[in-house]
Order: sequence, then structure tokens, then C-alpha cells
Amino acid sequence: MVMVELKGVHKVRGGGRVYYYAWRGGPRLEGEPGSADFLRQFQEAHRARKQVVDGTFRAILVAYRASPDFARLGDHTKRAYRPHLDALEARFATLPAAALDDPRVRRHFIDWRDTMADRPRTADMAMGVLKRVLGWAEERVMVTSNQAAPIGRLHRADRADSIWSDAQLAAFQAQASPEVWRAVQLAVLTGLRQSDLIRLAWGHVEGDVIAFRTSKRGRRVLIPVTPALRQLLDDTPRLGPIILTTSRGKRPWTADGLRTSFSRTCTAAGVERTFHDLRRTAATNLLAAGLDASQVALLMGWSERDIEALKRRYVSRAAVVQAVLAKLGGGSAGASRADNPEEISRRAP
Repeated sequence: MVMVELKGVHKVRGGGRVYYYAWRGGPRLEGEPGSADFLRQFQEAHRARKQVVDGTFRAILVAYRASPDFARLGDHTKRAYRPHLDALEARFATLPAAALDDPRVRRHFIDWRDTMADRPRTADMAMGVLKRVLGWAEERVMVTSNQAAPIGRLHRADRADSIWSDAQLAAFQAQASPEVWRAVQLAVLTGLRQSDLIRLAWGHVEGDVIAFRTSKRGRRVLIPVTPALRQLLDDTPRLGPIILTTSRGKRPWTADGLRTSFSRTCTAAGVERTFHDLRRTAATNLLAAGLDASQVALLMGWSERDIEALKRRYVSRAAVVQAVLAKLGGGSAGASRADNPEEISRRAP
């Protein structure tokens, strides 16, 4: 028998067996892989997938994938979205657009989300993709309402206070290579995401500012080159157009390469913080230094709502702690440096 290798077939192992699906989230394929019947099922599944019927959710999904809005997303975001778009298509493809406007459809969306309750982050990401698609469709009057918008999150962890302390930065530095430590310093001093840091070029430095367009939302940010940031840039070897480079061949970092090196260093240093927490640390430093939420939002490309939440949950709380200590005669010496806005604003790794 001639075996035909089919691209895109998704394999799942369970109970000592292997199950095959036309694609991740697609229909299950029965029979022996490579057989004529297996090939027929695969082809029929993909033909049905390509048949776009106007007025269905599949038509909306196809239009969204082909839209400039989807094209403008960063490569990392697109990769993260695609499995969830596939899963939405597999579950709701034939749903009429009219049903998407019926509030009762929300129950079906919640049921779908709850099938992933054992993976709350994944469930919330999937629901976020659904909300984005329906929001896009509502803007274009393909539906009249976004019935997924009111649905809450499953994952409740609050990371608004997850900023790096001086002690954590020092522990990390002790274990980090110069190249990884430089990336962490640049993250704290610019507030850029990891995906943007590895693209940051010397050409983006324009005098006293770094002018940069973020990859996630395409927002243009202007980052002031503070004395600490200027010193870091002056101390960084210029080995090519990209600022951050690896130790091997002095090549620019890849996303996976920096992520892996960062994670290993955190483990070695005993630091339980994420790279994104460095971004929160940068925002907190700016707030503690006296900038208002609108200024920080403009510099970092965040929404004012997110910045205000960070300010309420961390900076304002720290200020209250300091005021109470002052009234009770405790002074700043009795406070943790990680909760002291003045220390935070002076922190420059």
C-alpha cells in the first residue's frame, strides 16, 4: 500500500491509543493513516472547512483571518491566536450570524470555555480571541452585538503587584550572563515587551528618545533616554544593527532563545518572576517617580485603565504605608525597599 503523508493531521495519544484529527480542533479521522478511506475523510473535512456560507460564523472567521486587523498582529500573537480560531471554527462554524446576536448564545460560549476549565489560562485566551473576533465583526456590522464581551475570566491570579525587588534583581544578576542581564536592564529601563526588545535597533535611538512601534498593537511609543538608560546604551557593544545580541556569534536574540536563557537564570537565582513582570516594574518606577497615568500610558503603549490599576494596587498602597510609618514614628527604615516608591524610582540596575 502506498502511504501518503498528510500535512496538518493532529495526533493525540491517550489510553494507549493514537487518535487522528484533520487539524487541531478538527473532526476525528477513523481508520488506518495512509489508507484510502483515511485520505477521503481528510479531504472531505478540508473541503467542508473551505466552504464558506454567507451569514455563518465561519464566514466571519474567514473574513477576520483575511483582514488587515489580523495581518497587523505580531507574529507571536498570530501563532497564539490560530489554534483558538481553529477551535472556534470546529465548534461554531455553522452557527448563523443571527444566532450570534441572541443573548442565549452566551451560554454556549461559556459551556465551550468551561471545557477548558482545567487549563484556565488557555480558556481565558480562547475567550479573548472570541471577544476580539466578535468585536471586529460588530464594528463592521456583521453582528449587532458582542455577546462574548460580558463573559468573565477563569484565571483569577492577580499579578498587578508582581514587580521585581532590588534583591531579586541582584540575585538574577549574580547568575546571569552579561547578555541576559543586559536584556533585563533594558526591559526595566524601557518597559518594552520581550518581543520588542529583541527587535530594538540602534536606529530607533533618536537623541534623547527611543522612537519605536510596538509589535503587539502597532502603537508608536516614545521612550525617554534617562541617564541610566544612556549609560546602559553607552556600555553596550555595537555589534550590528540590533542592540541586544547573544554571546554566541554576537547574533540578535531569537524569542525562544532569550525566553529559555531568562527562565534558566531565574531558576538558578531562585527568582519567581516573569519577563513581563519587568514591564510592570518599569511602569511602577515611572509612577513612583511622579508621572501620571496618562503619561506612563503614552510612554509604554498601555491603556490608562491598566496604568491606573497598577498605581492603585502598588504605588498608592506604598505611599499609604510610608505615611502611616511616618505618623507612628517608624520612618522609612521600617519599610521594605520593594514597597518604597522613592527606592523604586532610584532603582537602576
